[in-house]
Amino acid sequence: MNGKTVCRIYLIRHGETANAGEVCFNGHFDVDLSDYGKEQSRRIAEALKNLPIKAIYSSDLKRTQIGAQYVAAEHDLKHTPCKELRELGFGDWEGLSVAEVNRRYPDQLKERLNDIENFHVEGGESFFQLRDRVIPTFKEIVSAHSHDHIVILCHGGVIRTILAHILEISIKNLFRISQHYASVNIIQNYDGGDPVVELMGGTHENIHPPDSPDKKMSLQ
Repeated sequence: MNGKTVCRIYLIRHGETANAGEVCFNGHFDVDLSDYGKEQSRRIAEALKNLPIKAIYSSDLKRTQIGAQYVAAEHDLKHTPCKELRELGFGDWEGLSVAEVNRRYPDQLKERLNDIENFHVEGGESFFQLRDRVIPTFKEIVSAHSHDHIVILCHGGVIRTILAHILEISIKNLFRISQHYASVNIIQNYDGGDPVVELMGGTHENIHPPDSPDKKMSLQ
């Protein structure tokens, strides 16, 4: 952790969705944010506005692009949407609630819980497939901004996959990583050293300049 700072990544989950009243498998389903989700996004953009952000990326789905646009507006930048940063594809389950899945596809949720890594819905993806889609894109983005502060605004499954890759956590243990709506994660890359996850599952209130007293205290 003593190497030269290379890239600082603010990895952020989108705000609350419009269908958050029930647990839903949104996946590639292009759901909007709720009013509260938009407010969460504005708070994150406000917290980031005094940081030297050089680039903003999101998935190409509405719920992440809304937050990315708020951040971009604070920095006079345009965000870059990436299809590869979409959430896990849920195929036939897209947009359905847990209750609807249980009714239409009995026993499939149990199958999923028993084999998190490999299970996929008809027409959807496994978490191994998600990893193979997301990690190369994440590496390309970081390589393109070797000395920058950047924002990647995406989805819970995508963020868990990136954090699991960095921390060398098995895919089957992805859901040991908590990621609420609007969760903030900070990853610091160093020249000649391993990346450090400085913050996991935080909020907009945890966003500080990297040399601030609050940030230094969090590393002690």
